[in-house]
Amino acid sequence: MKADFLRIAASAVLTLGPLVHAVPYSPHLHKSVALVLIDIQNDFIDGSLGSPRASAILPKVYKLLEDHEWPFIAASQDWHPKDHVSFASAHADSQLGGSVEISFVDSPLKTENQSLYADHCVPGTWGAQLESGIQSRLWDLEGYRAPVHYIKKAQDHSVDSYSAFADNQYHRFTTLHSELSLHSINTIVVTGLITSACVRGTSIDGIKLGYEVILIEDATESFSAEDKENAIKELQGWGVQVKNLTDWEAEHPTSATGHY
Repeated sequence: MKADFLRIAASAVLTLGPLVHAVPYSPHLHKSVALVLIDIQNDFIDGSLGSPRASAILPKVYKLLEDHEWPFIAASQDWHPKDHVSFASAHADSQLGGSVEISFVDSPLKTENQSLYADHCVPGTWGAQLESGIQSRLWDLEGYRAPVHYIKKAQDHSVDSYSAFADNQYHRFTTLHSELSLHSINTIVVTGLITSACVRGTSIDGIKLGYEVILIEDATESFSAEDKENAIKELQGWGVQVKNLTDWEAEHPTSATGHY
């Protein structure tokens, strides 16, 4: 299965490569290392799927954006149509927190379990926007200190997409792998929301695609401490390195210290 995954991903790189614009950049402190921000959107902070725990990651992510220089930054966003398959409102007689069986897009006889949520991250709504502090910092960086690539995922109403690399059925891949390849990235530093969902999916796919994946533990959050802890244990089993920001910065001096 891993071989098939890599074959499909490689095909996606070849197909999308000519369409992706590589932004020129000067050498940066963290060579070959990209910062990946997962779904730091209003709906996951204090919107329809918000958690009191979510806002605690913001100072950590701000610090990663302000004090470090990156050759590439990616920011993903859930970007759901109004009738998205993950919305409980799209299924008759369904409840929030429940699930339904759905067919695979390219293989109707094959099914998967789909969790159901409140409507969230619909384009054109406040909830779909990146948190204002994150967005303003990304705007400051664009075209100046680092190329910033935005990934709008889960746009197909019939399949969900936790990973910033591909949908849950590996039916379609985003441009993230292509962009990372074009920028000669071999390590991704992952942050964002939610640890047990889209952070998990992105980190696992990163491992499958051959990247070194580092999860900044205090720059990601979930709905509960137990939920986060269980997700982190699973990710460590996949080979994801889990570190808090202080320890990671001790190994990787910040641009603010002047050590290049």
